Amino acid sequence: NTLTKLLFNQCLELTWNHGTEKDPVFKVHDGNAAPQGFGHIGFLVDDLEPACERMQADGVDFKKKPSDGNMRGIAFAYDPDGYWIELIDRKASFAGVCSNY
Repeated sequence: NTLTKLLFNQCLELTWNHGTEKDPVFKVHDGNAAPQGFGHIGFLVDDLEPACERMQADGVDFKKKPSDGNMRGIAFAYDPDGYWIELIDRKASFAGVCSNY
């Protein structure tokens, strides 16, 4: 649908927490712990399984691998600060899982 095509365009906003560079106890809030807020960003990838295998071989930790859970065609990796990065197989079909498909 039109909304899905619009939302899957790429846009990434990077923020600098000005002033925290001198705070020795500053820790980035990942948005998934309380209080919840921003949770994650997502990227479309080609060939999700091999991409995740390469990332894992390079030392990337995963919250969810493509074969885990009920949702196939997606994975969640952790970035170095603990943020979740959603990886979505470009060819994934969410028919029967989401009402928009």
